[in-house]
Amino acid sequence: MTWRCTWCGREYDADDPPCETCGRESFERVDGDSSAFETDSYVWVCENCGREHVKNAKICTGCSHPSLEKRAVGDADLADDLKTPGYLDVGWPYLLGAGVVVVVVALALVGVIPVPGVGGPPAPPEAPGEATTAAGLDLRTVETEIRGRLAAERGTDRRRDDGLAALATYAVRHDVATRYDPDYDGELPEARAFDPDCSSELGGDVVELSISPEEYDDEAALADAVAAALLERESIERLVTGEAGAEAVAVHVTPDDTVAVAYVAC
Repeated sequence: MTWRCTWCGREYDADDPPCETCGRESFERVDGDSSAFETDSYVWVCENCGREHVKNAKICTGCSHPSLEKRAVGDADLADDLKTPGYLDVGWPYLLGAGVVVVVVALALVGVIPVPGVGGPPAPPEAPGEATTAAGLDLRTVETEIRGRLAAERGTDRRRDDGLAALATYAVRHDVATRYDPDYDGELPEARAFDPDCSSELGGDVVELSISPEEYDDEAALADAVAAALLERESIERLVTGEAGAEAVAVHVTPDDTVAVAYVAC
């Protein structure tokens, strides 16, 4: 013969209270075909969140509320309450969230959405003039030489930041295209789109100098002239000598054979 605790439903082989689960002193005899889930069985419902428990767990396993209410239920009720959710029921919110992330990353990679650190900086626009070489001089070497002259003037070196370099390149080409290309209608993106690694407030300027590369024999001579002209500009001189940990210089030769320079620091 089987005996069952009248409070939590635990079954025993003998009528020997108290119940080892809930401490109840009252057992009832169980017929051979009866079940713990018959119509006169019970569940314990949390008075706070409504969660149902098959046994009296003393506290709610969902919200830790200390009071559970005993209620009689039938097989159909328990079947609904104890039904296990399927993989789609549980996983659908996560699948939806993952899908949104994939779409955002894809848009960032193709440049539709500018996300710092994802997909690289915005590509600079095409601008009239020369972006790499002019009068046989390598403009990238000229940029490096200019930074050396500015460091000597300042007395300290600054690191080169790829984000700042991309911003400077975009800025100088944007400025030249605006001045010399009547069909250009682009805009300069926000600085954060280039993800610069800054240790202080970002500042910069683009200037067009009355300096022609044709007048100089090598990159060092052209860099000397450009650096001296930049330091004569108060806005740039403050950036060169102020508090900053990184800087970038971008040079572009215009269709008028003059030198346009972007300088940024932060």
